[in-house]
This record gives sequence, structure tokens and C-alpha cells, in this order.
Amino acid sequence: MARYMFIMECKEGSQEEYKKRHQAVHPELLEALKEVGISNYSIFMDDTKLYAYMEVDDYHRAMKELENNPANRKWQAFMSDILAMDEKGDPKMYLIDQEVFHLD
Repeated sequence: MARYMFIMECKEGSQEEYKKRHQAVHPELLEALKEVGISNYSIFMDDTKLYAYMEVDDYHRAMKELENNPANRKWQAFMSDILAMDEKGDPKMYLIDQEVFHLD
């Protein structure tokens, strides 16, 4: 299982709302994440910066499958008012996929 990290950002003043929404992630989204092979998924927050970690065999395939998943589209629309978005209307994400050290 490969490990991936990505960085996102929530809008200033939206930190508490971001936390609140993640206390009640839609069950259908959790199922969709598992269906595409994502596991051990965590998000850490430092002010407005969001650092996400996940394990998945093929990150790019999983993201492509999620793009068309209704539960993911619903969640993305729900989160769009509090996340920094790119010019296409997607959350700004910076993927970090080069692991240089790991300790089990």
C-alpha cells in the first residue's frame, strides 16, 4: 500500500466549521473512499493549512473514480464554501507523493 500526503487550505475564519463538518462526514462518502481503496486517512489542521495523509494502492486511479462518485460530488459541493478553490472550482490541492523515510 502506497502512502500519500496532500496539502489544502480552508478559508480564513472557517476553521471551526471545517472541524465541525468533519465530525459528521457523510456515511456514503466514507463508503466511497473505502470502495476506491483508500484507508488510514487522516487530516491535520494548522490554522488554515490542512495536511491530509492516506494509504491507497493507486492515488490517481482512486481520485479519478471519486470524481464521478455522487457521494463525493455532494461532499465537495458541501465543502466548497469553506475551502480555498482553484480556477476550475476544485479544492486547491498540492500532492506530495515522494516518500523519503518511513518507520513502522
